[in-house]
Amino acid sequence: MRIVKVIPYYGSWPVFMHPYLESCRRNPMLSVTFVTELPPFPRSPPNVRYFHLSFADLRARIERLFGLCLPGLIPYKLCDLRPAFGVIFADVIGDADFWGYGDNDMLLGNVSAFLTRERLEAHDVLSFKKGHLHGPFSLYRNTPRINDLFRDGGEYERVFTTPGYISFDEFGPNCFYTKMSRPEDVLGFPSDNISVIAFKRALAGELRVYNEQQVKEGLHHGDLLAYQDGRVVDVRTGRDYLFYHWVLEKRALWFQYPRWFQDRPTRFYVSTTGFYSTREYAAYPALHASRLLRGAVRWAGLKGANYVRRRLGRPVTLDTRPKVGGVKRLDAG
Repeated sequence: MRIVKVIPYYGSWPVFMHPYLESCRRNPMLSVTFVTELPPFPRSPPNVRYFHLSFADLRARIERLFGLCLPGLIPYKLCDLRPAFGVIFADVIGDADFWGYGDNDMLLGNVSAFLTRERLEAHDVLSFKKGHLHGPFSLYRNTPRINDLFRDGGEYERVFTTPGYISFDEFGPNCFYTKMSRPEDVLGFPSDNISVIAFKRALAGELRVYNEQQVKEGLHHGDLLAYQDGRVVDVRTGRDYLFYHWVLEKRALWFQYPRWFQDRPTRFYVSTTGFYSTREYAAYPALHASRLLRGAVRWAGLKGANYVRRRLGRPVTLDTRPKVGGVKRLDAG
């Protein structure tokens, strides 16, 4: 079956593109298309393509398709529009059997072991974080009925025109899944996100949804993953994952990306302090401790510098989080 994952990307290519693209290279069953105005990333694998579209033209396309006016649309807001990608990017998806969306701050494991023909044939929507459909990677059967799923409940126009991200692609503003004790409870929640919409359809017997925990998102102290010949494996338990998403780890100053990745290693490791080659892994305890120490020192220095900048009335663009080591970017304006 042909599967197309669509990723609109505007700005500049991130430092972690090499790991993501190399994990794509080992999964030829998955075709990834970046919708962007950037030039193609060097040495991209054959199953990664680039569809050139300026952000202004993309905004005009969305406004035309839905009859909306979106003057304040920003790239991050596109996350709320993900469930509508089957309509917005119909020309990119073509006649693929499934289309999907997601992020690129991740390592794909052995995709074919999770997206088996039997599993795909048995489901219309597939997501691999239990409790809700997952923004980093979800799949939809490419049919008119499924592509229009986001229209259920009539909330999509309000969502698309609301400034700021409100998690339409996952669990909405109220994290509905944390308040459920049984599947039928979803009927009591508004259809202000694609998960509630899909789960309501599934309860009615009108949609086949796969929603099981098959990914790793968020590492804890002592956690260690190995990337071996296209698999993402927990070193302690031996469990395989569809992918590892470093959405939380990348917020810490001690999380380091590899400088050696252009050599296309077949094996490496990842922990809360970043990527390690097999050579670095031999000295892992010392390197891990060193990264933690240097990150904490940088964090303390940044915290002090930001205090001074605020006292002087100067803008802060990289702020410290309450948790030691954590940082977050702020709007410079």
